[in-house]
Amino acid sequence: MKILLIDDDPIVILLQRKLMEKAGFIDEIEAYGDGEAAIEFLKKSEEGKRYLILLDINMPGMSGWEFLDQLDTLNLPITYSVVIITSSIEQAERDKSEEYSQVIDFWIKPFNVESFQKLKEKEELKGFYH
Repeated sequence: MKILLIDDDPIVILLQRKLMEKAGFIDEIEAYGDGEAAIEFLKKSEEGKRYLILLDINMPGMSGWEFLDQLDTLNLPITYSVVIITSSIEQAERDKSEEYSQVIDFWIKPFNVESFQKLKEKEELKGFYH
């Protein structure tokens, strides 16, 4: 499995990387500052590739929601699970995340190493960690 971090804040990406290392994530990590670049990367993916995507929803340009909508319309031969990471405390955002079957969790910043450790227990990610 490959992990994609998509956030317009490089400090958040750095923090995510560090916390993931502490939580024992050893998978390959790619980071993107915007959804457009991540979409271009995913278009080149090998068939059957599996991704865990940590996605900020409030970004300039393409929002996280727009990223999810566009990714869905591409019908790429990949599978992916998404964790929404946001500073928004709006219930409407959490409710909207439930409309996307690929979204397996919704985190409000700040997050911590325990957040990543609990992520390993998600049913959608079973079999990828030992």
